[in-house]
Amino acid sequence: MVEEEADEVVNDAMTYDQIWLIGFSGTGKSRLVRPIATALDWQALDMDTLIEEDAGENVRAIFRRGGEDAFRAIETKIVERVAEMKDVVIATGGGSVLAESNREAMKRRGFVVCLDAREETIALRIQQSGAHISDRPLLESDDPLAKIIALKAERQPLYAQADFILQTDDLTPHQCTHQILLAFRERQQQAVAGGA
Repeated sequence: MVEEEADEVVNDAMTYDQIWLIGFSGTGKSRLVRPIATALDWQALDMDTLIEEDAGENVRAIFRRGGEDAFRAIETKIVERVAEMKDVVIATGGGSVLAESNREAMKRRGFVVCLDAREETIALRIQQSGAHISDRPLLESDDPLAKIIALKAERQPLYAQADFILQTDDLTPHQCTHQILLAFRERQQQAVAGGA
């Protein structure tokens, strides 16, 4: 029985066929999902897009209609669906790690990468992206930087559970992609060596 359980653990470790990009808004998840997927010849997926397709309305409308709970329920359903797919790189929403079931689904066959950045960098990136703060309902505030600081601090222990954490402040998208691919390949080699 113990031998069977050990085989299952090794098998799980050897079947990384997903990369989940987690982290706060503005850390680079949507920007990096395609280059990483292209390098691996995998499919790139964006959780917000999948959620909007499933709901038939944009994220802002989902929040307006049913609040964060409605959004999170759809998100959990989509995470479970995507967790069954192979050869995918997924850009998640910043709060996708809040549900334990989401974190567990990501870890089943996925290499979980947390993209991190200083709060000031995040605020600047969101501003430079041309996205209005209302496009990110949880950041609507008279003081968006204070909101970023508070939300990020609240989520940090969950982000810290990732397999690999990359500070993106001073890296180009190409450098980030390269670092993530190196870490992913190293983890795969470790899993194979551990199963030999």
